[in-house]
Amino acid sequence: MLGDPTAAGVDPRAGLGRVTRRPGPVAAVGLVLATVLAGLAAVSPATADSDQLPPSQDNPPGCATATSSSAQGCGAQGRDHFGNPDHKPPIQACDHVRSPAGSEVTRVVPRGPLRADGSLAFTSGACVYLPPGYATAKLRYPVLYLLHGGGGDEADWVSYGHIQALLDAQYAADPRRALIAVMPDGTDAQWYDAYDGSLLNERYVLDYLVPFVDRHLRTIADRRGRVVDGLSNGGYGSMLLAAKAPDRFIAAGSMSGNLGARTMGGLGRPLVPGTPPLQEATAYYQGNVPASLASNLDGVDLTIDWGATCSKDLTTDLCSTWAFEQSFRFDNQYFRAQLDAVHHRGVYEYRETEGGHAWRWWTAWLRDRHLPFLWKRLARPEPAGARARPSALPGSFRYRSIAPAFSVYGYDVALDRPAREFLDLSDVSARGLTVQGSGAATITTAARYRPGHDYRVSGAGGGDLTARADGAGRLRLTVDLGPAHQFEQYSPAQRLQEATGPYWTVRTVAITELKTVVGAAEAGRGARARGRPAPRRRGRSRRGRGRRRR
Repeated sequence: MLGDPTAAGVDPRAGLGRVTRRPGPVAAVGLVLATVLAGLAAVSPATADSDQLPPSQDNPPGCATATSSSAQGCGAQGRDHFGNPDHKPPIQACDHVRSPAGSEVTRVVPRGPLRADGSLAFTSGACVYLPPGYATAKLRYPVLYLLHGGGGDEADWVSYGHIQALLDAQYAADPRRALIAVMPDGTDAQWYDAYDGSLLNERYVLDYLVPFVDRHLRTIADRRGRVVDGLSNGGYGSMLLAAKAPDRFIAAGSMSGNLGARTMGGLGRPLVPGTPPLQEATAYYQGNVPASLASNLDGVDLTIDWGATCSKDLTTDLCSTWAFEQSFRFDNQYFRAQLDAVHHRGVYEYRETEGGHAWRWWTAWLRDRHLPFLWKRLARPEPAGARARPSALPGSFRYRSIAPAFSVYGYDVALDRPAREFLDLSDVSARGLTVQGSGAATITTAARYRPGHDYRVSGAGGGDLTARADGAGRLRLTVDLGPAHQFEQYSPAQRLQEATGPYWTVRTVAITELKTVVGAAEAGRGARARGRPAPRRRGRSRRGRGRRRR
């Protein structure tokens, strides 16, 4: 892995700057920043990895027209919608900030998804906390993805939440709690992919930022070593990302979470009741709120706090935000009810506690409640040379999505239907699965079967079929879900059609291995070819019938 100090001489001041490999020429670590320290100035810029954007392209959506220098994109200045005097632009707040304990906070700008013409469609910066000793330790670390709230940017947890001092103190108390913290910019904290394509936050975090971090830092690069947490809109984001990708996060947290996305305008629903949205996208909204995806969170342990009360003896300033906190009361309670309704398979902590919508509470909740909860689930730092241990497939899982194509736990699903609606998978195991939806679903299973062996597939529609596992042990199935629906789910037309009679097609698909009957002669030839004696025939040999017993 690039930048691995086990194979490189690292300037301990450089953090994510540059490294010198021994033996060999000077090389650049993956997370190359705009400036480097004088001791490393001789490193050629041409060695920078192509998945790190130059500073001039640091322009997330909504800021490209803002005032910025030609050398530095406007994303480096961040956002300060509320005029906070403590706000620092991310380029300053996360500019190789080293603590007395030896930790470092720096900033990266990974490349994001591209448009069809090859131009950059979306990007966003991220501040990264590296624990004390990272530069010299030969360890891989778990990662906490920590999300900011509305109107903020990637430096919020550094400037207002004092995350560096908080994590340094935890490390001093117990070095086994060392972790990497990644704080992305959620582009005004929306955290989803907008229905009109103007925002790609979800795709950016899951498909670009997480792989970028795992490529360039010594991480435990599977769900054992990955958790997500956040405040306000970031609490919504953490629950959404965990529900969309339960195979990537072992646990998730929400503090004062806006779990109903009530202040978010990119989901195709009105922000003000009674007013029409810019585009009616009822299923899109349902497919991007955590309560509708509660069943996806099986196996993901959750910790949730929001401020239900505020003591009178506290100052007015601390309690003044409590009233705003109450706007999220119903959505947090409804989310909890949905976890219970789907019989969430895992542990969750839910607290209606004292607090308001302010940093005083979030920092305390993270330190005293969420971090201890998350650390109990995270893998401990492990030797950098240890063999990777991918997370095991769950014995059975369920998952639902409105996406026309998705992947989860090694299963790839592609749908042929025009309307936006949920596809529901349940009881997914090596023995088969149950599918509910319309149209046709092409499903490639995880690598859980014997390569080259034949399997009987029953219940997919059209009679029993035979499928052969490929070289990786995956099966490809097509499930017939009847005529494809034409109306978006939850729309008035769809509700009317569903009310008139049977609407969904449900298929219970069984998968069983076909046993091959092998003749004795063939078995003997195969055994001799493998260097083992052929099986002996039963009964006496003709030659031995007349012999006398000695």
